[in-house]
Amino acid sequence: MQSLNQSSEVHCFYQPIKEGIREGTGPDYSFFYETHPSFAKYPGKIFFAKEVLGHTQPDECCFQIFPNDEAVRCSRPLFLLRDPIATWSSWKKCKAAGKQGWGGVCDIEMFKLAYEHTFKTFVATRHISNHVTCLTREHLLRDPYQVFQLVCNRWEIPFTDEMIHWKKSFDINSFTCGEKDHRSVGEVEYDHAETFNRIQHKDVREAKAFYRVEDNEGRTQEKLVTLEERQDIEATLRPFHDSFSEWCEEYYPLATVAA
Repeated sequence: MQSLNQSSEVHCFYQPIKEGIREGTGPDYSFFYETHPSFAKYPGKIFFAKEVLGHTQPDECCFQIFPNDEAVRCSRPLFLLRDPIATWSSWKKCKAAGKQGWGGVCDIEMFKLAYEHTFKTFVATRHISNHVTCLTREHLLRDPYQVFQLVCNRWEIPFTDEMIHWKKSFDINSFTCGEKDHRSVGEVEYDHAETFNRIQHKDVREAKAFYRVEDNEGRTQEKLVTLEERQDIEATLRPFHDSFSEWCEEYYPLATVAA
């Protein structure tokens, strides 16, 4: 999202669908119907939404991302998965670091639910539209420059070097993250932007390039994963990641660069 946010032609949303679940009204599909207030605020933009499954309750882990098949066809969904053990490690890291919203919440069963639901949603939607693709974090890191070009080509977004070497620093106000004028529930006002700003890794806010963020060794702490958890994840989630990886290679093949 931060890479795409470098483009003057793109406006980004963070978790617009799950926002409704956290407010107690169910998934918010206004993004797909173009009724979200940000569509009127940023006319002429290409709209990109980063949606995340998880983590505090089952409803956040397995909600329907698309309201119907037409929503799949009118968008260009890309599903992103990371190695399951590394992903579970990051969940535990957030809890260990006391990140806002993670206090006492780090349930491996909910993690498995979210990971499996992501995979199964991709499998279901790839049969609806030819514009549905998938990508693993590991494949992306093999050559971010080339992969970003391939992704932008599929999305019909002009690729720029700034997507890899950032000129704009992280700015919570540059994208849509639960704006207060979007909706309130009863007398409760939700400031999702403030929460988002607090839970983000410091290296994302301060980094100036895609590589710098992803090369930071502090983003992986697999020592937090117990042997039992590792065995459980290898047995239940590894097959999903392996299948996902094979499809990823087909969607985003990396050409051999001549020496």
